Amino acid sequence: MMAMKEYLIQNNISPGIDFLKDFLSKGAGNDDFTQNQILGGVKSKNNFCTYEAYKEGNLVGLLTAWTSDFHPYCTYFSLATNPFLDNKAEALLLQSLYKTPGIRFPLQTLIWETSYRLKTFYEDNEFVEIRRTYMPMLKSSKIEINRVFADIASHKLTIKDLYSIKDNDLLKFKLTMLIKENYSRTHSKNPVGELDFLKWEKLIFNNETNQNGSYIALKDNEIIAYTLLHFSETPNRFEFGWRGTKNYTDIRVMLMLTALQVNFAAENGVDFIEAEIDTTDHFAIEMLKFFPFSSAPALLTFQKRENR
Repeated sequence: MMAMKEYLIQNNISPGIDFLKDFLSKGAGNDDFTQNQILGGVKSKNNFCTYEAYKEGNLVGLLTAWTSDFHPYCTYFSLATNPFLDNKAEALLLQSLYKTPGIRFPLQTLIWETSYRLKTFYEDNEFVEIRRTYMPMLKSSKIEINRVFADIASHKLTIKDLYSIKDNDLLKFKLTMLIKENYSRTHSKNPVGELDFLKWEKLIFNNETNQNGSYIALKDNEIIAYTLLHFSETPNRFEFGWRGTKNYTDIRVMLMLTALQVNFAAENGVDFIEAEIDTTDHFAIEMLKFFPFSSAPALLTFQKRENR
């Protein structure tokens, strides 16, 4: 337990979810993303700690931290405080996290770019922005593939959906290894853990993936591009998944496969496709530049690599 003048910080190993929901709904976590991130961190099986800040007996801030099996080399945390107070609660909560036994650096957190108060606070405390993530929408439509991509129509490509290769062990292996390689490259500042091949394969071929709307392009029996599509919990919506190429020179092929996904959505009566686009992901950025996505604010990933 830590106190500083009128503030009291305590570690709560078993915080009440309803109590936290009530606090977050009153302005500390004023959007669904922040609320879901904090509550998800508290409920995580890998929760590391949860600190609460009190002023005059009232909860005015909280910080929860957790680790990830997929990205095991950092500690994630999320912070929410009463927006009408000074930054003392944030500072004390962060200091408590620094002093937690066994904490693993780097520390990493995610906020909206419109959260200027927290953005300034993290920058003042020597956190560095390492990535921006956009989550725009694309309205489905009918794209004339042969006209828009006439320049690659003569490349003698074979297009297959994932459902058609579900029993082809060789193609599944090649696809899985290519996706693993590309994903690892785009997350060099927060490396992925040492997952075996079967775990990677399960991330691709599972019930969340729409295998009929996910495609690969082959040339001379080698996969040169891929685009995954996922079902969504939101009605009338799909989600773009991982996409990429074997060589950067085949970006147009990847964009053509993405256009096929847009057509697939329209043909199946789905009006919108949501994307999650990291600025560290060259392939996703190329998709964002090419298709007419809606505008959307960015999520900022901040990281601190050492305790100074």
